[in-house]
Amino acid sequence: MSQEWENEGDNVFDIPPQTEFERPRPSRTERRLGLHLRKKSSHRGGNAFLDVEKFFWAMLLLAVLFSSYDLYRRLKVEWSHRTVAIAVEYRDLVLLSRQAGEGIDVIYSRMRNRGAEGVTVAELTGKELASGFLPISYGSLATFRPVLRFALSLPLDRAAVLIDNSEPLLQPIVDYMRIRMKDIVTLTTAEGTLVVLPATMDELADSGILPDFPALAFAERVGAVSMYRPQPAPGVNGTQTAESIRWLKGKYPSISCVIPAGQIIAGYPELGPFERALKELGIPVAQPEFVRQIGVSELYSGMNPEILPLHSLVKEELISRRLTRAQIIERMVRAVHERSIRIILFRPYELYSVGKLDPFLEDMQIIRDGLNSRYYYAGWPETMPMIDATAGAAIGVAIIFAVMIWSYARRFFGEYGDSVTNIELAIIFFGAATLGLCAWIAPPVSKMMGGLATAFLATEATIWALDRYDKPFYGLLAGLLIVFAGGLCIASFYGTTTAMLRLAPFSGVKLTLLLPPVLILANDLKQRIHPESMLEVISRPPLWGELMLVGVLIVGAVVITVRSDNANFVPGWEIRFRDLLEWIMWVRPRTKEFLVGYPCLIIYYVMEKRGWGEHYREVFRLGACMAFASAVNSFCHFHTLLPLTIVRVANGWCLGIVVGFVALVLIDYVGGPILRGAAELFD
Repeated sequence: MSQEWENEGDNVFDIPPQTEFERPRPSRTERRLGLHLRKKSSHRGGNAFLDVEKFFWAMLLLAVLFSSYDLYRRLKVEWSHRTVAIAVEYRDLVLLSRQAGEGIDVIYSRMRNRGAEGVTVAELTGKELASGFLPISYGSLATFRPVLRFALSLPLDRAAVLIDNSEPLLQPIVDYMRIRMKDIVTLTTAEGTLVVLPATMDELADSGILPDFPALAFAERVGAVSMYRPQPAPGVNGTQTAESIRWLKGKYPSISCVIPAGQIIAGYPELGPFERALKELGIPVAQPEFVRQIGVSELYSGMNPEILPLHSLVKEELISRRLTRAQIIERMVRAVHERSIRIILFRPYELYSVGKLDPFLEDMQIIRDGLNSRYYYAGWPETMPMIDATAGAAIGVAIIFAVMIWSYARRFFGEYGDSVTNIELAIIFFGAATLGLCAWIAPPVSKMMGGLATAFLATEATIWALDRYDKPFYGLLAGLLIVFAGGLCIASFYGTTTAMLRLAPFSGVKLTLLLPPVLILANDLKQRIHPESMLEVISRPPLWGELMLVGVLIVGAVVITVRSDNANFVPGWEIRFRDLLEWIMWVRPRTKEFLVGYPCLIIYYVMEKRGWGEHYREVFRLGACMAFASAVNSFCHFHTLLPLTIVRVANGWCLGIVVGFVALVLIDYVGGPILRGAAELFD
C-alpha cells in the first residue's frame, strides 16, 4: 500500500474505479479555452478578430476606463472627509465631575485635549424632570397646593410644572413649551408660575418635554458642539417639532447636530417640516449604527446627504458581550477605519462603580492616537456632498457583466474557438452599452445587473485562477486582477453618497456568496473536471474523505458566520493577532480569504500537479471560490474607503499565499507520513 501512495496517490483515498461511461479528463489547454465538449472552428459565426485572453483583458481595461471619472470623484470625496469627532454625554460629565471632585469645565478641557468635540444634550422626559434634572417642580396637578389646582378647574391628572419666579430659566421654559405643546395653561402666583401640560404624567413619562438647558449653556460656555436629542411627545406634530428646533437654534447656536431619541422619531409621521427646518438651519442628523426606530429610514432619506454616521456602545451590549477595554477601543477605531464612522459617542465604563475618569481618559487618548496613526484628524466632521453615478460608470459595470457572462457561457458550452469573432464583439459591445444605459435610467435594472455582475465576477475570477494550475502565479495574479477590475467598476457605479451612507442596500452581497459555488460546480460537472457526473455522485455511496472535507468546510462556514461582528466569539488572543496584522499590513485582511480561500487554491494546484485525490479536488475548488467571493464583497462595502478596500484585498491575497504554502509544508512533512503510516497499517 505504501508503494501505491508513492506511485498512484489517489488509491490512498479509496476511490472507486472509473466506469466505462466516464469521459477522459480534458487537457489543460482544452479546459482553459473550453474546447473539450464540442470543438468548433475558430472562425465560427464570422471572421476571427482577437485572441480570447487578450480580448478578455482588453474589455476589463475598457470597463475600468469607462468608470475612471466616477472613481476619481469618489476618491476625492473620501480623502477630503477624514475628520472624526469624539462626543460625550453631558450627564456622564456630571457624574464624572461628582466622582472625581473636579469641575465639569476642567474635566471637559482634559477630554478636549484627547479629541472630544461634541456634547450630547437630551430632551428631558417626564421621568427625568421628576428626578430633579431641572430646578423646577414636576408632578400631576393634584400634587400641588389647592390654591393652585382649583384656580384652573382642570383635570387633576394633568402634568404640571411649577417654576420659581426668580428662576432665570422661567421665561425660556415657558416660551419653549408654548412653541412645542401649544395648549399649555399658565398661572402666575406668589408661589411661582404654574404651567399645566396638555397630557397626563403617564403619557409624558417617556416623552420629551423640555431641553436640558444647563447642558446647552455648558456647551455654549466651553465652545463644544451641542448634539441635541429630540424625543417624541403626544400631541406634538412635525410642524411643532420644527418650530421648537428653530427656537432652540436661535437661542443656542452651538446646536450643530441632531440625534433622534426614543423609539419613534420626533414629529413622525409628519417629518417634512422637521427635515426642512434642519436643512435650513444647517443641522445634520447623526446616524447611529444598528439602531431601529420608527420613521428613521424616512428621516434619513429626506436628510440625505446631511448625515453623519455615529457609533456608540450601550450598557446592555457591554454587559451581554462582556467586552474588555481593549475590545472596546478596537471596536471604536475599527468602526471609523472600516465603516467610515465620523462621530464616536464614548461613554464611561458602566462596569466601574468608582474611579471611572482615569481609565476613560486613558482610553480616549488611545482611540485618538489610533485614529491619528491611520491618518484621521480630530475635529467636527462635515457631511459628504451628493454624488450620483454617471452613464459611463453604468456602461463600465455592464461591460464587466457582459464579458463575465460571455466567458462563462463560452467555457460552459464549449462551442467557441480560441479567437473572438466580429459578431461576438458586436453583441458584447452593443449589449453592454444598452444594458448600461438602461441600468443608469431604471433602478430595477441596476439592482439586477449589480447582483448578477458580482456573482459572475467572483465565479470567473475563481475559474481563471483554478484552470491555470500549470502556471500557479499567473493564475493567482489573474484572479486578483479580475477582482480588482470588476470591483473598481462596481464601486464606481454603485458607490454613490446614498450607498456610502447605507441608505440604499446593495443587492449583490448575498448572491456573491451563494451563486459562485453553484456556477463552479455546474461548470466542473459539465466539463468533467470532476471525474463523475452529478447522477453518478448521487447514485454511489459517499466516500469517507468527501464527508470529512465537506464537514470541515461546513464547520468553518458556521464558525465564520457566527463570529461575524460578534465579540462574544472573538477571544483576547485573536484581538491581539488582529492588532498585529493591522500594525504590519495597515489593513487587516478578511479571515475567510487568507485562512480558507487562497490556501484551498494552492492546495488544489499541488493536487493537480501531483495527481492527488481526483475525487476530492472539487471540494478545494469550491473552497477557493470563498477567497474571490469575499474579495468582491469587500468592494461592495461602499461605506469603506476604496483605497482601504484595495489594500485589504491585496493583503488577503499575499497572506493567503503564505498560509497556503505553510499548509503545503504541513501536508508534505506531517500529513504525508501519517497517511503513509495508516496505509501500511491497513495493508
